[in-house]
Amino acid sequence: VFWSEGTVVGTAMSDRPVHEMAAENDPCPGVGLPDDLLAEAAVWQARVRDAGALDGVRRDFVRWLDADPRHRQAFDETERLFARLELPVRRILADQHTPATPHAGPRVRRRFALVAGLAAACVAGMVWQGGSIDSDHATGIGERRPMTLADGSMVELNTDTAIAVDLDGPRREVRLLRGEAWFDVETDPDRPFVLRTDAGTIRVRGTSFNVRLDGERMVVSLVEGRVKLISAERAVASMILDAGWQAVVTSGSIQAEQGFDQAAVTAWQRGQLVFYDTPLAQVVEQLNRYRPGHIVLAGRGLAGLKVSGVFSTQDPDAALAAIRRTLPIEVTDLFGYLAIIH
Repeated sequence: VFWSEGTVVGTAMSDRPVHEMAAENDPCPGVGLPDDLLAEAAVWQARVRDAGALDGVRRDFVRWLDADPRHRQAFDETERLFARLELPVRRILADQHTPATPHAGPRVRRRFALVAGLAAACVAGMVWQGGSIDSDHATGIGERRPMTLADGSMVELNTDTAIAVDLDGPRREVRLLRGEAWFDVETDPDRPFVLRTDAGTIRVRGTSFNVRLDGERMVVSLVEGRVKLISAERAVASMILDAGWQAVVTSGSIQAEQGFDQAAVTAWQRGQLVFYDTPLAQVVEQLNRYRPGHIVLAGRGLAGLKVSGVFSTQDPDAALAAIRRTLPIEVTDLFGYLAIIH
């Protein structure tokens, strides 16, 4: 979701910038509104502020406002929240902090923090899923799938993973479109095996390795054999990786480091997540891969809290509950979809 400064569109909206709408009314509006209604309002905040929002979205928004008097009240509360913050909404994610107002009590401040977290989720594009990907094999959230390719190579797909396979012709090619997978490649001297991603390419003949897409990075952990890594910009970097090494490949660089924890890297194949002194922000990132919906960090100073433990990939909410018991955090769950750590 992309945010633009300026006015909000729609017949029911003010034509003034949000920062001019500061506290001209009761400093604690909407305190009695249910959280699920505020969640809807936060989502509409994102949709109507989306640059280039379609007329259909605007019409739907007006209908939503007119459907219940509380809808307008909830939306006004989120508007006032952003006015108090005196920040462009797109910066909420970076700051992840809601300053208290002089007249607001603890309950109101918590409510403001909750709505800010919801807005942050919208800004990050977490509430809406992306479009479909043209793939040959794919897994859903929390699903793992082992398979044998036509050439005899063994592949296991981790959660929310998609691959496209082309085994015809002089080379065997697989494209990792998203997610993480384990490959145990069948040796064939005459037909090299090529794994492609947007970050780069892995060329092998017969070997075992784990590969994970992490944003624009490809993380390769080699257990057996040797592979050749080539960045997407071929003139920039290429490297031969030996067993026991792990490399991070981007479109313009390759960084390798010897001695990765194989048990931790492959723990997902046993249905586990292994963390040792891992920052909470990274733990949340991993849990989000296995959980329908999203977990959002909405508090300053929480990202660096350290987590150690072994958790089941089949029950990320149990992992979140265990973390809540051991760290100085609170978790607000909305509809079983959005969990806000604050």
